[in-house]
Amino acid sequence: MFNVKFVDLTADRFEEALNVFISGGWEEESLLYVKAEMRAFLNGDIEGYIRARFILALARDKVIGVAAWAQSMCGFSVYELSWATVVPEWRHQGINALMLQERIRRIRLHHGAGKFEVIVCTWDNPMYKQAGFASLPAPGRRAEDSNEKCLLLAHFAAL
Repeated sequence: MFNVKFVDLTADRFEEALNVFISGGWEEESLLYVKAEMRAFLNGDIEGYIRARFILALARDKVIGVAAWAQSMCGFSVYELSWATVVPEWRHQGINALMLQERIRRIRLHHGAGKFEVIVCTWDNPMYKQAGFASLPAPGRRAEDSNEKCLLLAHFAAL
């Protein structure tokens, strides 16, 4: 079994983290937004306000996965998950599930007491269902009939 450690993105790991997205074949437009969000996280833009918080999954001191979470603009008890990817050679080994658990743990610490919700726009898959997420398909479209992303939502109880 491998040992995975989670750390916040730091400036010295910026290029290594960005290469995780590049190695995964992310398109240029998405990379543009990822870079901007990562830089904003590192800079603490807008007087310390941080939109997305990036975590790195490390194995043998190498970045093998990157994921982000943020407090939503739509409510103080709503959080969003975004920008999750794992280097191709580490896929299908549970790294994304570990990153999901770590992001929820960090959201819980950030949020403190009280209930909160977490949303993610992605493909409906068992990993999210096991973590308590339910699909919210668009009206007139059934998520199981589409290869498109859908909105997933989970409710979490107070500490």
